[in-house]
Amino acid sequence: MMKKAMLALSLCLMLIFAAACGNGNSNGGEHASHNGSGDHSGHDEHGQDGAVPDLIKVDLQVPAEVKANEPVTITARVTQNEQAVDDADKVEFEYWLEGEEQHERAEGSFTQDGTYQFEHTFDKAGTYNVISHVTARDMHSMPKKQFEVK
Repeated sequence: MMKKAMLALSLCLMLIFAAACGNGNSNGGEHASHNGSGDHSGHDEHGQDGAVPDLIKVDLQVPAEVKANEPVTITARVTQNEQAVDDADKVEFEYWLEGEEQHERAEGSFTQDGTYQFEHTFDKAGTYNVISHVTARDMHSMPKKQFEVK
């Protein structure tokens, strides 16, 4: 029994470590610009004290009731340290009908107070998924929601 507990604990720790190590961005990680030199002069990506900045948070919202053939607005509110992020590099919404291979994408438009949105009319009833792909302040967040179109 003790052996199984140690194995489970070891696996959990390895997963946490792997997730933390794989948290760089797709262009070589957040430290790719150092080219292995260890030189951190010339930019302040970690701030003056070397602290990592607070993560961005994305609140993805879909209306409670979505009807087929009626326009709906889906929003993503982006914050960092509880302050609105009005300068996101990119906000894109990916959506699809459950069970279908084809995914659609739409660019989010900035409205105000860290809120980005897109409007769409779903022509089929069913279960849909939406992911907001938000890139802001050298971070990326991809919350996902599932909703019903009636």
